[in-house]
Amino acid sequence: MSDALYIEDGYTQTRTVPAAAGLYPELVVVYRPALARERKAYHAKGQSPDPAVLDNHETDLIGKYVVSVNGGELEKGKTARLKPAVRAILVDLVLGYAPADEARDAKN
Repeated sequence: MSDALYIEDGYTQTRTVPAAAGLYPELVVVYRPALARERKAYHAKGQSPDPAVLDNHETDLIGKYVVSVNGGELEKGKTARLKPAVRAILVDLVLGYAPADEARDAKN
């Protein structure tokens, strides 16, 4: 089978997200895709009546799987304060709900 079907340990992907005027600048995100168990955990946390449970899980997920944004690491204390649109993009990338840049990752 094709290696493109599996996530190898340490494998990273890159996504360039165009700027959204008034929301965020262009983002170049380098991240490690998460396995299916992280997606299931994310959905389980989303069932909690306490929004802080999902918020904390997203913060941990981003901290664990996002390698860099625009060439720099995200500061742990600031991850929780990311703009909601940026947080959603990062979570979608890590959990595989949004694609990476295929041409850039073909070299990876």
